[in-house]
Amino acid sequence: MERPTIAPEAGSPSEVAASSSGLPPAGEAAPPGAGTAPAATSFTQALGLTWEEVRGVLQERMRLFSLEAQRSGLALVQIVLYGVMAAVLVVTAWLALMGGIAVWLVLNAGFHWAVAVVVIAASNVVVAAVLGAAMRKLVPQLGFPATVRQLRGGVAPQPPGPRS
Repeated sequence: MERPTIAPEAGSPSEVAASSSGLPPAGEAAPPGAGTAPAATSFTQALGLTWEEVRGVLQERMRLFSLEAQRSGLALVQIVLYGVMAAVLVVTAWLALMGGIAVWLVLNAGFHWAVAVVVIAASNVVVAAVLGAAMRKLVPQLGFPATVRQLRGGVAPQPPGPRS
């Protein structure tokens, strides 16, 4: 008497392993060349799709970067223009203030107009000298001293000695 064979259930481990590897289920003959070509083709296709996706993402990021760079450039130009306009307004306000002080010195303090102009010019030179000294004290900070000290391993640089 012949024994009946029981076919494996759909989704059994042997079928799942065979179908995921591209091989035919157990008991069936594999066609010639089967087992390597579909896996290689699907890997190549997956690799191609992945490359296309990466390329698309990079293109989108570069386009975004380009647009933001343009926007940043325009904003920088506007900032510089606004700064120049503000500087012109400050200078004209300063000139008006100095002119007003000169007029006051001539009309109310009894100064000769030439003396009033010299007093205004001298006061501007003094204020400029004070600002220049303050700027000179800030120059050492331009070299990122704390960062340089950190990168050198914490060795504190010697402060410059008095100038002769």
